[in-house]
Amino acid sequence: MIKNLIINVINNNINIAILENNKLVELHNNININKKIYVGDIYIGKIIYIYKGMNAVFLDIGYNKYGFLNYNDIGVYYLSLKNKKIIKIKNKNKNVVDVFKIGQYIIVQVVKDTIYNKGPKLTCKITLIGRYIILIPYYKKKFVSKKIKQKKIKIKLPYNFGCIIRTLAKKEKIKNIKLEIYILLKIWYKIFFKIKKKKIKKIYNNNNIFYKIFKRQNINYNKIICNNYKLCNEIRFYLYVLDKKKIDFIKYYNNKNISIFNKYGIDKQKEILFGKYIYLSDGSNLIIEETEALNVIDINSNMINNYNALKVNLLAIKEIVRQIRLRNMGGIIIIDFIDIKKKKNKKKIYYAIKKEMKNDYIKHKILPPSKFNLIEITREKNYYFLKKKNIKKKNKYIYFNIKKIENFLYNYYIIKKNSDKIYLYVHPFIATYLKYGFFSYRLKWYLKYNKWISIISIYTLNILEYKIFDIKRKCIFADVVK
Repeated sequence: MIKNLIINVINNNINIAILENNKLVELHNNININKKIYVGDIYIGKIIYIYKGMNAVFLDIGYNKYGFLNYNDIGVYYLSLKNKKIIKIKNKNKNVVDVFKIGQYIIVQVVKDTIYNKGPKLTCKITLIGRYIILIPYYKKKFVSKKIKQKKIKIKLPYNFGCIIRTLAKKEKIKNIKLEIYILLKIWYKIFFKIKKKKIKKIYNNNNIFYKIFKRQNINYNKIICNNYKLCNEIRFYLYVLDKKKIDFIKYYNNKNISIFNKYGIDKQKEILFGKYIYLSDGSNLIIEETEALNVIDINSNMINNYNALKVNLLAIKEIVRQIRLRNMGGIIIIDFIDIKKKKNKKKIYYAIKKEMKNDYIKHKILPPSKFNLIEITREKNYYFLKKKNIKKKNKYIYFNIKKIENFLYNYYIIKKNSDKIYLYVHPFIATYLKYGFFSYRLKWYLKYNKWISIISIYTLNILEYKIFDIKRKCIFADVVK
């Protein structure tokens, strides 16, 4: 099998395509180089607010949204900025209040990216992920993958360092594993020496896309072609660390008249492959329906000549696996095969899917065929390369209403200096919008005015109407549509 990796750089966006025998198998569009925050970034953060109800902490990491740190993500040890001390947690009650204080500086790592109005999820369990090893600073234990015998790999690490030996290290030479440990230790010491002052800043940037591709799967590309000279040099450096023999496969594409995706026929394949109907070489076709809950793939024979159900199903399997990888399908995938009565043929279909899905490096599970000739697959989505969906802009009238409420709160609490509690009556849709997410509008108001505003939903009100009442339930202000 000839496998090529094509990289197209346009302005600050990277588009990656993987070809197998000149057929498009994976496509990752519009990966932004200048993105501010990545999963794996390490920050010096300042604790701004302790949320007792959720047993969590909000931190300022220099981003436009506050980071969220749960008690379970603190771990046994954490690194504080008091003389770079490693602090062991001895907290029987398991309360955040007993561990942290407001204004304290700690070292944190991003675990989950921002989603809608939620800030990034953080952890104190810092890890540096390599191809063969995951390095864990200030943690003495060693863990080995279940697929590897512990006796085979013997590695010595410095004091206060732990590691997880990954399954890819099974067939690798100990020299290469030791080299990767040396590189990861070097990265950690660079991070550690950046920790000097009590100042909110990023101390490690985990934005190298290609290193993430190469460390997840085997480097079995025949060619790596890129139209950006700087990126070619970056890839050469990372491949030198991972596999020196593969450096010669990198080629720079410098033809400005024809785009790299046009040259290798990727643009043409994109137009055909992302529709609802996919036609196969024997005349049969696939119907693909993608929803939020699940993905359904149906195989139709279209009454072709010399019709054989098994042959049609086996031909369709290759295209189905290709479509799953191309569209980055996640969750539950249900495949409706053409009816087959013999158990032998059902087994052939099941093993054929298993064989084809081996090329997919993302975690998945395949269940055997059911009585109705359905095969179910559960698959994780590759969130790092997931295209952000076009989120609809907020309705300008709703946004204007919230601004009005905020103006009223500012006049009531700061200018007039009232300290009484108030009740906000709104439509149920607006009520859920104001309460949505960890860092909701209601929480923002609480942090700003030090008053918890109770939001009450009333169906009789119009979506653009709201009323504000005091403690005695007298209407202070009302904005009603006439």
